[in-house]
Amino acid sequence: MRIAIAGATGLVGSSLARAAEAAGHQVVPLAKETGFDILRPDGLVEALEGADAVVDVMQSPTLDEAEATAFFTEASRNLGTAAAQAGVGRSVVLSIIGVDRIAATDEEAGTGFDGYYRAKYAQEQATAAHAPSPHVVRSTQFHDIARQAIGWGRDGDRTVVPDLVTQPVAVDAMVQVLLGVATGEIAGDLNEVGGPGRESLTAMSTAFARSTGDTVEVTAGPVGDLVRDGVLLPGEGAHLVGPSFAEWLAGVAAATAAR
Repeated sequence: MRIAIAGATGLVGSSLARAAEAAGHQVVPLAKETGFDILRPDGLVEALEGADAVVDVMQSPTLDEAEATAFFTEASRNLGTAAAQAGVGRSVVLSIIGVDRIAATDEEAGTGFDGYYRAKYAQEQATAAHAPSPHVVRSTQFHDIARQAIGWGRDGDRTVVPDLVTQPVAVDAMVQVLLGVATGEIAGDLNEVGGPGRESLTAMSTAFARSTGDTVEVTAGPVGDLVRDGVLLPGEGAHLVGPSFAEWLAGVAAATAAR
């Protein structure tokens, strides 16, 4: 198959490109680094001609709700319209588990990034409105959230991490599900993917810090009712893929020790 990837040079996009090529597919990388700005879609239709599927794994340049919503809406409209004009048969967009429930209420979920979740839901809607044969893959958080969370509320040798439960997934494992949806091997207009087990983000961040020699003190911060009720967790029928967080962290520790 010929698979176009929007956001092909990012963390997920580069992993997806490697996986697609390893499976024998031809990849069309769409990113500023490859000469494409989805917000100024000159040449996009031509680039998508002959593609069997297009996968959107673009990231917003900002976490601000209004700005991220504007970015995702315009980018998804441009990409979907171009794909339809080029005759692409299938469109896939990567999203986040829980965006629909968070977008449906004014209540603060307590993720720390509720506005961005609402922007991702707007991206799903724009894809559904403009892209040919749209399919959504919603993922849990990646394992690296353990490192990222340390920096969110860090003040010297202390940090506050949201006291949430997640079911973190490895990027490379999630990408295999994404690729399966793009090729049609995995059916369904909406698929969820997560890791094999539930984890406390506070405990994850503490373990990550210790594995890398960081002595930061991690304190649990408050979250909203939606998070406590499991809005970020995969539902029944989700694709649960390894490795576990502990297995991933062992690899991080080994890499750190080897430096």
